Amino acid sequence: MIIAIVLAAILAVMVLAFIAFYRYSRTPEWGDSDVRKAALELLVSIGPLWGMHFKAPRPELPTVTTPGTDPEPLPTWGDGEQPQPPLTLGEG
Repeated sequence: MIIAIVLAAILAVMVLAFIAFYRYSRTPEWGDSDVRKAALELLVSIGPLWGMHFKAPRPELPTVTTPGTDPEPLPTWGDGEQPQPPLTLGEG
C-alpha cells in the first residue's frame, strides 16, 4: 500500500512539473533562454542518429531592381458620357 502512495505522489509531482514547464515554455523569457538554445542544439546534434536531419532554409538570392515607369491611369467616364462600343470586325 505504501508503494502505491509513493508512486501516486511521484506521478503527481511529475504532472505538476510538466504543467509548470508547459506554462513557462509559452513565455517570452523561455524563447530567449540559454536552456532552450542548448536543448535545441543538443536535439539538432543527436537527431541524425535517428535519421532526422536539420536543413537550414535556403537564403534568397539578392536582386537589384529599379523603379519602373508609372502606368497610365485607366480612362474614366464623366456623368454624361457613355463607354465606347466594343470594336467589331466589319462584315465581309
